[in-house]
Amino acid sequence: MGRPKIKTIETAIDLDKVKLEEEKQLPTLSAQTEEEVKEEVKKAKTSRKSSSQKPKKTPKSKRYQELTKQIEVHKEYVLSEAVNLIKKTSNVKFDASVEAHLNLRIDPEKQEQQIRTTTQLPHSRGKKIKILVFGAKSTKAIHDLGSEVGTEESLSEIEKGKVTFEKIIATPEWMPKLAKVAKILGPKGLMPNPKSGTVTENPEKTVESISSGMVEVKTENSPIIHITVGRVSSKEADLEENIKALITAVRAAKPSEVKKELVKSIFLSSSMGPSVKLDLSSIK
Repeated sequence: MGRPKIKTIETAIDLDKVKLEEEKQLPTLSAQTEEEVKEEVKKAKTSRKSSSQKPKKTPKSKRYQELTKQIEVHKEYVLSEAVNLIKKTSNVKFDASVEAHLNLRIDPEKQEQQIRTTTQLPHSRGKKIKILVFGAKSTKAIHDLGSEVGTEESLSEIEKGKVTFEKIIATPEWMPKLAKVAKILGPKGLMPNPKSGTVTENPEKTVESISSGMVEVKTENSPIIHITVGRVSSKEADLEENIKALITAVRAAKPSEVKKELVKSIFLSSSMGPSVKLDLSSIK
């Protein structure tokens, strides 16, 4: 037997015809739709570009701008002048707080250079602080001082995330119980601590001290301390003495690693008011 015969069938394909058929199946855009697509692409590019840019700063109000005209931007004022200016440039409808902002020469990354201390200001800051006290021997004394006594129920409320107090004081016996809510109180800066004087055997005395002007001074993840030293309605002499006491306490807490003057600069300001830079050489 010979080899089987194989028939070869040749098929001619018209490629141009196939291409034409495919094009017929593709949707066509009208001139108007095409323009709309181009416009959408243009908007998308503009949106990406604008999102990568930094947001513009909100311009200050006319009221604020008028107030700042009374202050020389690059001038450092002696304490008495600075306090006087702060009172003059506060024109809000409430009794604004007077705040001190201290910029320190510390490395906030180093734990040993963190500042944490307490000091008794000579005059009241005019600010009533909501205090919760755990372990008080005399509930009447705590209530008379305008504070509240902590209970097991108070702990349950904290566990639910209901924290309405600005300061918490506890006796050492209550600390194991408070450890259960440390994750809630810690980030808020409310966890009682012996260094801040909020863990004490005599909570009644501590509440009285805080009410009369004792403040906790500390840095938090930055070399800056923000603290209220009084109210605009406070006497100028009282504000000056409170500021001096604050600076003295901060300088006394200077870390040994810091060789230069600890306080780099100080600014005073009122709530919603402009700031005034202090002349450090005028404060001894």
